[in-house]
Amino acid sequence: MRNQSWKSVAALALVAGAYYAAHGHAQAQADAKAASVMADVRKALGGEQKIAGIKGLSLRADYRREMSAGPGGGGGAMTFVMMGGGGTTSASQQTTGKIEIDLALPDKYLRTDVGSAAFAMTRTEGFEASRPFLEVVPNTPGMRIQVDNPATDPARAKAALKRNQTDLARLFLGLTGGTQPGFAVTYSYGGQAESPDGKADIIDVAGPDDFKVRLFVDAETHLPLMLTYMEAEPRMVMRTMTRDGTGGRGGGSAPMAPGGAAHPSGATTAGKAAPAAGPAPAAGPPASGPTSTPAMAALTPAQREEIERQMKEAEATPPQLVEYRLFFSDYRKVDGVSLPHRIARGLGAKTTEEWDITTYKVNPAFKTDRFKVGS
Repeated sequence: MRNQSWKSVAALALVAGAYYAAHGHAQAQADAKAASVMADVRKALGGEQKIAGIKGLSLRADYRREMSAGPGGGGGAMTFVMMGGGGTTSASQQTTGKIEIDLALPDKYLRTDVGSAAFAMTRTEGFEASRPFLEVVPNTPGMRIQVDNPATDPARAKAALKRNQTDLARLFLGLTGGTQPGFAVTYSYGGQAESPDGKADIIDVAGPDDFKVRLFVDAETHLPLMLTYMEAEPRMVMRTMTRDGTGGRGGGSAPMAPGGAAHPSGATTAGKAAPAAGPAPAAGPPASGPTSTPAMAALTPAQREEIERQMKEAEATPPQLVEYRLFFSDYRKVDGVSLPHRIARGLGAKTTEEWDITTYKVNPAFKTDRFKVGS
């Protein structure tokens, strides 16, 4: 299945659903077949010895992304409010930027997203052992950002650590045919799917905290093609406001990203960043409830009331579970290991983000403070 398009690979997911409805395997047979397929994957990527020799990895990439996709793998609700009167902002607007991912096994992970268009900011998140971290810095003059440090709240820290470990496990499956140390998973064979470009073996992967993904492996090359998983549909409300609190929606509700992304406004929810463009208007009475933050206090009473109304409206609607898809292609050798140089993300049948990977480094030397973000 060489030179396949994202659409032809995504068609495998539909075929896989039909397979499950018509066939079944004894668990022992499924597990044995899955082990064989995953052994072939690691062999195709470079072999068990090469894969086991990866103790650290760096990735650098240029990305194109729909704003509705956000910088992550799904879930959550967000409010974006841009201060000022002119123009509108659409959730379908495309943004560009750069991705940096650094990984030092067994337990250090850092991802930096440097935006260069639309709501431009630099977002750094990850974990060092059991300590999650998140830092958001504006790249746009006049924008102010507030972010809740997940390390200051046990519940928020637990959720942030789970989200980052899960995101890393999904990515690592496509890079190495396995997950990171300390994130044990099981593999079960789910049959074979076929698209116009060829066949793919289906592997169901299950792990801690209800981690479940479906991995599609090219039956000819034995390289990972696609990974699918179910998560809550992210939602975003976008609005342009004038200083008197009036203004229109700039794109309405749309899918958005998981916790921690920025709100170019001053509105915050737990675990989210909160930017505000330009000098702050005179503060009214302190806000109450989940939006009681310095950034929210800088808004007028009418602005706070409108933001809180939209947030409550979003929270009142239960999120739907949707299928996310992660695509891997253009494998090339790096220090004896085949690594994908194109990665794409999709929501349902729609591709929402593409990475063009410019460099990998296997077992790089990191500075001692590389993973000390927020400490």
